[in-house]
Amino acid sequence: MPLLGWLTKGTDEHPDAIRVDGRAASWVELRRLATAVADELRGVDRVAIEATATLETVVGVVGALTAGAAVVPIPPDAGPMERDHILRDSGATALLAPAGAEHTVGDAGRPVVPVDLTRRSDTVHPEPDPACTAVILYTSGTTGAPKGAVISRRAIAACLDGLADAWAWTPDDLLVHGLPLFHVHGLVLGVLGPLRLGGRLHHVGRPRPDRYAAANGTMYFGVPTVWSRIAADPDAARALRPARLLVSGSAALPAAVFADLATLTGHR
Repeated sequence: MPLLGWLTKGTDEHPDAIRVDGRAASWVELRRLATAVADELRGVDRVAIEATATLETVVGVVGALTAGAAVVPIPPDAGPMERDHILRDSGATALLAPAGAEHTVGDAGRPVVPVDLTRRSDTVHPEPDPACTAVILYTSGTTGAPKGAVISRRAIAACLDGLADAWAWTPDDLLVHGLPLFHVHGLVLGVLGPLRLGGRLHHVGRPRPDRYAAANGTMYFGVPTVWSRIAADPDAARALRPARLLVSGSAALPAAVFADLATLTGHR
């Protein structure tokens, strides 16, 4: 099965299969947008992208994976030294940037490939070897320079398939979250998960309680800070009762927040 199996075979043209901070695309449109990026990345081994919570980031990441290039997400708030370290250490030979913003992210010696949401392509790219690197994710650098974790396409596929079994994740689900797209939780689970397993995705942008409450999802991802804010907003928390699964990750959820959420949402 291709890494992004659901996206690869999807024929649904429902306009909001993937929604990121108010902008949306169907499965077919996302595939065609990403393929246009992949066409520009032929021969590129590793490509960096400033991983903002935008539709351009999703299209850029999917385009790189379609082309068989390893994706190097750069935190949008990375300072010049951290950004330069990630680019040099990863060996990224190109940068992805939203069309029109190329001049703001240019880097000497690295071409900038635009993610242009007006361009579409129907080129068929062969599925890369599962052993190939999919992403290189960098640590926070609290004990020194950030270190790159090299993660293969096979490892991501195994991770997501295991979660599908554990969480009964199906194409009927609507996943809602507002997590950063430069971490495993937000990018691999929260974006590549729906693209492999099916179901719609609604990234709410900033993860505010009111945005979670209004999304009408079946699955919600959050980190303890997000869940603490939701627990402190009883109306927003109660709005999550119809959901099927609430997931807290990336750090330990305080017991008091767990108990409050269980009372307000009916979920443990």
